[in-house]
Amino acid sequence: MYKVREGYFSWILHKITGVSIVLFLLFHIWGMSRMSKGPEAFDAVIAAYKTPLFRAGEVLLLGAILFHAINGVRLILGEFTVWAMEKNKLLAWLAYALVGVLFLVGAYFMWRAEG
Repeated sequence: MYKVREGYFSWILHKITGVSIVLFLLFHIWGMSRMSKGPEAFDAVIAAYKTPLFRAGEVLLLGAILFHAINGVRLILGEFTVWAMEKNKLLAWLAYALVGVLFLVGAYFMWRAEG
């Protein structure tokens, strides 16, 4: 049986977060274009942005961006240094821990903020 290791998990999650960020950017562009249609459209978009579902999406977006960025730095280090290739497992777990801590802190402040 194949074992899922940190490298495979990082590879899959890196792809998922990358696609998620691109989808967010498309949604963001669409939302900004809707806001330019007039005051009523602007108010409607802002009202949608203040819903709990959208705020939860923003928190998930924070996690996607953090993971994608920090894992990307780990991958770049692995491409250019022998040390990082030898310590790939350690760096993967450090990246997971750093993302987890930053995500929890960021999510706390994002969720506490007024909508």
